Amino acid sequence: MLRNWIERAVNRSWYGGVGWTFLFLPLIPAVHLFVWARRRYRQSVPFASLGAPVVIVGGLTAGGTGKTPVIIALARELGNRGINVGIVSRGYGRRPNDSMLAVELTHTSETVGDEPLVMKRALPLVPIVVGQSRRDATNTLIREFSCQMVLSDDGLQHYQLPRDFEIAVIDAQRRFGNGWLLPAGPLREPVCRIETVDFVLERNGNDPTCSFAYAPVRLSSLNKQHMLSTQEAMQLWGDSRVVAATGLGQPDQFFTMLRNLGFDATEVFVADHARLMLDEIQTRYQPDVILITEKDAVKLNRMACDNIWVVEIETKLPQALLTAVATLLDKPPY
Repeated sequence: MLRNWIERAVNRSWYGGVGWTFLFLPLIPAVHLFVWARRRYRQSVPFASLGAPVVIVGGLTAGGTGKTPVIIALARELGNRGINVGIVSRGYGRRPNDSMLAVELTHTSETVGDEPLVMKRALPLVPIVVGQSRRDATNTLIREFSCQMVLSDDGLQHYQLPRDFEIAVIDAQRRFGNGWLLPAGPLREPVCRIETVDFVLERNGNDPTCSFAYAPVRLSSLNKQHMLSTQEAMQLWGDSRVVAATGLGQPDQFFTMLRNLGFDATEVFVADHARLMLDEIQTRYQPDVILITEKDAVKLNRMACDNIWVVEIETKLPQALLTAVATLLDKPPY
C-alpha cells in the first residue's frame, strides 16, 4: 500500500502542475549533465551493423505509455508481411536478472518479466529474448533464431544497442508532464530528444497518421477456457457486482476504457508491476466478476478464481509507420 501511495503521489506531482517534486529541482543540472555525457559517450563509439535492422520502441518518460501493445501490433504486422521478426527486452523486475533467456510459454513473470510474457502469449511463434544487455540479446536473436528484424521493448536510452529506427511512444493527454527531468519530473531525457527520433507515436492522439488507441476485442476467463465479446459481457454482467483491478502504470486508462464500454465497476489499483491481492479483493468487495488486464493475468495462477476475466486489447498502427519499418530491409546494408 505504501508503494502504491508513493507512486500515485509522484504521478500527481509530475502531471498535475507544480507539486512537491519541485524540491528535487536542484538536482536537475547534475542529471542533465549525466544524461548528456552518457549519450555523447555512447554515440562517440562507432557501431557496426548487427546484421539486421533494429527498431527501438521507447519513450521519454518514466512509467507506462503503452509500448507493449504497440510492439505486439508491429510484430504481428511484420510477420504478416513475411518478415521473421524477434523481440528483445530487459525483462523488468525478473529474478535473477543477470541471465539471458529465450522466453517460453512455460516461464513465469518472475523469471522473464511481465511484459515479455504478455508478448509471448500474444505472439507464441515470435522469438523473444530477455537480458540485461540488449545488444547481446539482439545478437542471439539474429544468430540463433535467424531474425531478419529485431524490435526492442524500450531502450531509447540504451545507447549500447545500435539502432536503425527509433519510435517514441507518448501519451497525447499527459505529454511530458511538468517538463522536468527525473526525479523532479517524469523525463528520462530532455524534451528536445523527441526531435531526433524517426517517428513520434501518440496514444489517444487526434492525428490518425501518427496515433493509436486501445480497442477491447474480447474477454477471456483466466484459464482461457471461455471467451466473451464485449457485447456479450455487458449483457451477462449488466446487473452484477463488477470490480476492475489492475497494476498498470496508468490505471485510469484501463478504468476509462471499461467505463466507455458501459461497465459500472468498483475500481481497484495497486502499484505498477505489483501483484493483485485477489483474496483481499474477494473478501472486501464480494464481486461477481473481477476484470483485469493481460499484464495482471501473467502474474496469477490460471486456476486462481473462476470469476476473474481478462480484458484483451488490440491496437491498429498508422500505415505510415508500418511502411517505414517494413522498408528498412530494402535499405543498405540489408
